[in-house]
Amino acid sequence: MISKISVCLEVGPQATGAFIPDCPGCWVFGRTKESVLEKVRIAIVEWFDWLDRYKESHPDIGDDMEVEIAEMLRVNYNPTEAGKPEPLFWLEVLPVRRGDIERTIRLMGYSRKDLLELVSSMTEECLDWKPPGKPRTIRNCLKHIAYVEPWYISRLNIKLPEDYPEDVFELLNYTRDIVIDCLKNFPERRMRGVSQPKKDKSPVCDLWTTRKVLRRLVDHERLHTKYIENVIKMYHCNKKR
Repeated sequence: MISKISVCLEVGPQATGAFIPDCPGCWVFGRTKESVLEKVRIAIVEWFDWLDRYKESHPDIGDDMEVEIAEMLRVNYNPTEAGKPEPLFWLEVLPVRRGDIERTIRLMGYSRKDLLELVSSMTEECLDWKPPGKPRTIRNCLKHIAYVEPWYISRLNIKLPEDYPEDVFELLNYTRDIVIDCLKNFPERRMRGVSQPKKDKSPVCDLWTTRKVLRRLVDHERLHTKYIENVIKMYHCNKKR
């Protein structure tokens, strides 16, 4: 039974982001710290419901579960913006075990199934429709998902192939396969310690750990799957006009 769960907050001048270290792929955004904390409990329940859909075993959540702020960073950027810096929290400095990697692979499989159920039968028109006021078409979003996964691995100074196919669905499969292969054969020496990437350095925060990479591999696809869900709704509303 889970009676307490820790949350990490990234508090900016315009918005706040939160993630739950023990629940990769569980995050919320809001205008203030207080509004985010109100959303966290709902997001946690939804995340465990997501695990239930895929029959992933987990401890039960207590009715009186306490949400505890484990870490809070005050930043000078908007945590909800695409391409924002990726700060390192102390909780993500902890070493990982093989079981953590195996769990991440399973969660990535669930998130990929969610994504493909949304887009596998989508028309070319819908894939390339530019939603008003949004940064990406669905096709561009899918390419972004595919390119970023090996980029996360590169934050640990692990080199992966970079000769990618053009077709977006082949690209998704290709980069996912090389990332999963890397995780299945993950170097023991990379399971602990902090890395500074030698390539694509960030001027704001350039500290990465394997635990941080594992979380982002799940967070990122689930974040963009929600974006695609919203774009699809906008597309169908636009077609009805």
